[in-house]
Amino acid sequence: MSVALPTRPIVRDVELLDTLVHRRRGHSPRGTHRMAALCHALGDPQAQLQTVRVVGTGGKTSIVRIMAAVLAAHGVACGETTSPHLQHASERIRLDGHTVRPELVAARWRDLQQAIVTAEAATGEPVTFFEAVTGLALRLFADRQVDVALVEAGIGGVTDATGALSGDIVVLSRVGYDHPELGADLAEVAAEKAGIVAPGGVLVCAAQEPTAAAVIEEVVADRGATLLRAGRDFGVDTRRPAPGGQQVGLRGLEGSGIRGFLPLRGAHQAANTAVALAAVQALLGTTDLDPVRIRTGLAAVDVPGRIEVVTRRDAADVILDGAHDIDAMGALARCLVESASGRSITVVFGVGGQRSPEPLLERLRGLDARLIVTATGTPQAMPVEELHRRARADGFGALAAPDPAAALTQATRLTPADGVIVVTGSLHLVGAVGPLLQVRATVP
Repeated sequence: MSVALPTRPIVRDVELLDTLVHRRRGHSPRGTHRMAALCHALGDPQAQLQTVRVVGTGGKTSIVRIMAAVLAAHGVACGETTSPHLQHASERIRLDGHTVRPELVAARWRDLQQAIVTAEAATGEPVTFFEAVTGLALRLFADRQVDVALVEAGIGGVTDATGALSGDIVVLSRVGYDHPELGADLAEVAAEKAGIVAPGGVLVCAAQEPTAAAVIEEVVADRGATLLRAGRDFGVDTRRPAPGGQQVGLRGLEGSGIRGFLPLRGAHQAANTAVALAAVQALLGTTDLDPVRIRTGLAAVDVPGRIEVVTRRDAADVILDGAHDIDAMGALARCLVESASGRSITVVFGVGGQRSPEPLLERLRGLDARLIVTATGTPQAMPVEELHRRARADGFGALAAPDPAAALTQATRLTPADGVIVVTGSLHLVGAVGPLLQVRATVP
């Protein structure tokens, strides 16, 4: 359906998707039925797309971004949809390596609104924010006729909204026990996530805990699918920290190898890159890829808010990292030990109201860092007073700041210019601090 563009300044239309935020999950059960109904109302764009779904607990966005960069370097047109966003919901949809243009959102806006109404009438349940954004992304990808759609799942697998899409190629990042609603233990969570692979499909799997690995093997075998597993079929051979990132030596499928510079920090990002490269090889059906193009793609990778370093003149560097589970926080701590040893460290920390801060803080205990707790900048944040009380009760001599801006100011005052300030605990907090550092434009 043709829709006229609105007459207001087009630059504002990048924020249209922000108006859907009120559709946070809470009144709708988990499942694929609403997503299927929404896609049908949008003309079933998923049927027109080759789709790779990325599921798991941590590292999903990084894997999507790395895959997209490598594919783009090989001339493959990609659409990407990831979550969560840092500042505006439009960040969740990318075409050709860039945030979706405002006019594309505006041109399909009425179609999306009508599709939501139709889907809700068909299912009797409210369409969620995640479902609405994902549905629009798929429609825009089909409009552009991209070669492949890279779709990051929400928090689940079989019962995630993206379960309504094809599961011929699935990428499974490291599985952790982060959302109790997915299962009673790690084995159940692994089964929920791995179960998204289609019969006869391919599952590219990151290194897992033994309990999760055994379940994943069983699920893939039951579906008659192919399992490509880190450590056996591909992996990281070498890595060396370097200015702005790291030099990596990766082993791809069938023994193929590549060495290059990765502008991401931490051993976990090297591991994510190995997973992404194997997934690209599986998708393209060949290991005979141009190493120059691979290196070009890797060098172009950008994942905001994941150990993102902002260098400031006459003030401490700031590291923005949205680690909000124990595995991600552990990875951050290891990276700081590796790259910030001997420097004064101040951690600005905030969490969502449904998370326990103690396990996250425990991962930071060995850094000998000063701690400033604050709000994340969202209504769902744990109140500063509560977070401060719990941090101090856990043995941290924490300071408190009422909001992200005040926390950054306080951290800057307390940290020597040759030190480092780490903003972590929540991607919402990272999203609130980013604009204060003027590191991210809100309009592409």
